Amino acid sequence: MIIVLKDNPNQQTSSPRIISTRQVFNNYLKVLQLPSVWLLMIIILCAYTGYKITDIYSQYANEVMGYNETDAAAIGSNLLGIRIIIGIIIGLLADKTRSSLMMIISFAITIIGAFIFASGVIEAHTTILFGFTIITVATGVYAFRTLYFSAIQEGKIPMAVTGTAVGLISLVGYTPDIFMGPAMGILLDNSPGAQGFQKVFLMLAIFAIAGLIAAYFFHRLNTKQLPQDL
Repeated sequence: MIIVLKDNPNQQTSSPRIISTRQVFNNYLKVLQLPSVWLLMIIILCAYTGYKITDIYSQYANEVMGYNETDAAAIGSNLLGIRIIIGIIIGLLADKTRSSLMMIISFAITIIGAFIFASGVIEAHTTILFGFTIITVATGVYAFRTLYFSAIQEGKIPMAVTGTAVGLISLVGYTPDIFMGPAMGILLDNSPGAQGFQKVFLMLAIFAIAGLIAAYFFHRLNTKQLPQDL
């Protein structure tokens, strides 16, 4: 069925809104002037780097811990269930506190777990330590799946340019999709066995530290802005 509506030349609101190239360019300039946007770019890039490293958990269990392929694959499957629980808990906590504070805590948790892996203390017989550490890293990493863009509102990003801000943040934040696979492959190929995995988790720790610093400044920046907005 086709419905034809009569045009009303006096009704300006019925015409589609056309955004000029100049306006789009101005929106990008406005967004790039916001410190919160730059900090969120770094935060999400560092957090998503940790998420990409979850791809090697099963491989770690197989090659370092000596798990058979079935048990190693189960590690990855079980972590998917944990992700749901972590997401709900972190989401509730973020509602009660602030997203930036939860990001700081999540990066700190990730750093602890990453350094334990990188230290080389986890061996085939340290099953309990392996389980504790992998859950620790997973908690820190999966928490960000809930927090990624919940900080947009806290960052005082104007509603008019929110779409532009999200686009730019995503452009930078999701670049680990491009470089993390090759980076992990190079580290594991050049250092076969446990040493290669230690280097991968050391890389995670470095990114998590950078993310923690950015999250701290993001939290501090927007905490200072609170009294002005009340």
